[in-house]
Amino acid sequence: MNNQAWLVLTEGFLSFFSPCVLPILPVYMAYLSQDALKKDLTGWRKRLHIFGFTLAFVLGICTVFFIAAMSAKGISGWLNENRLLISLLGGILIVFFGLVQLGWIQIPFLMREFRLTQKQAGKEAGSLIQAYAMGFLFSFAWTPCIGPMLSSILVAAAASSSSTLLIFCYGFGFVVPFLILGLFTEEALNWLNRKKSWLPKAMKLGGILLIVMGLWMSVPAVASISDQLQRQSNNGTVSAGGQPTATPSTDENGREVIPAYDFTLTDQYGNTHTLSQYKGKIVMLQFFATWCTYCKAELPSVQELYEELPEDLVILVVNQPGGRETDKQGVIDFLDKNGYTFPTVFDEDGQVNYNYGITGLPTTYLINTEGNVYGYMPGAMDKETMLRIIEMARNNEAY
Repeated sequence: MNNQAWLVLTEGFLSFFSPCVLPILPVYMAYLSQDALKKDLTGWRKRLHIFGFTLAFVLGICTVFFIAAMSAKGISGWLNENRLLISLLGGILIVFFGLVQLGWIQIPFLMREFRLTQKQAGKEAGSLIQAYAMGFLFSFAWTPCIGPMLSSILVAAAASSSSTLLIFCYGFGFVVPFLILGLFTEEALNWLNRKKSWLPKAMKLGGILLIVMGLWMSVPAVASISDQLQRQSNNGTVSAGGQPTATPSTDENGREVIPAYDFTLTDQYGNTHTLSQYKGKIVMLQFFATWCTYCKAELPSVQELYEELPEDLVILVVNQPGGRETDKQGVIDFLDKNGYTFPTVFDEDGQVNYNYGITGLPTTYLINTEGNVYGYMPGAMDKETMLRIIEMARNNEAY
């Protein structure tokens, strides 16, 4: 493997230790513990049984990664277009799993016991499918934490002839800790078996954590969808996924052409910026907030790029003061304190954020020289990644 592949593998491994992943490990262990302790399998059969559930869970995770990697295909576009709806429905389903684990909902299909024998192997599919579904849905819950790393990998993959290898390396690095956990779950279960009085409490705690995570996924999605529906009549149409839509046309290559939403905003220096005035140049719109950890990690790269600004590139950083964000003066103080001189325009009424469908931060849009949306990138990027996608936009390559 080349150096880039090793780096991607490392990023995948480090993603496992993000604050969105570690809290669900007790849930994961409790899920395996509950099923394994119900069965009378021993020795290697028990280990194989547990590892089978681990593989199903990991396969669910990998499915999301590889779907995301299909950036040029329709299914990836559909998932991204409907990510709010997926978060809503996925959150509801995870809450449902939590209620089942707490024992508040009794579903015979989910509560049935199966033996992993050769004659009855097919009957085990229901439980394996549940493990697969948990891995698939949890991948969406992890997005806020692993999204910045994964986003950078997807961009690198899009610009690389080894895209499949890069996605495989990231996914492999991320799931290896899960596989190790699956291999040694039996030892953990032996310890749990000596602590049987603790296990029911762990199951209850796991159910509560599932409900919390499900609500964490679905409640913001409900709020975003509700806000979009309330303002849709006055601001045109926005998709369920939160991205701006327009009546599409196509260019000479058959790709959709979506005009960028035009706006006029004022920056921290009192200068007025109208997006359409920059036709003929590539415009990078970077949406951020001072409370956003990943935004703050990305801004030094934005500043470096701004200081080396090519003639055909315009950088506009967009901030919406008020609400969870500090006020306008607080944002200006933040910029001054950190030495950021790039133009930061203030979307005080939220219309620019709304029309660009911003539901997570940071998010970066690239507008091509004709004033059309070239593409967008959720999550933080480093300078190298920014330069790569700018070059792709400059050459009008497939995003």
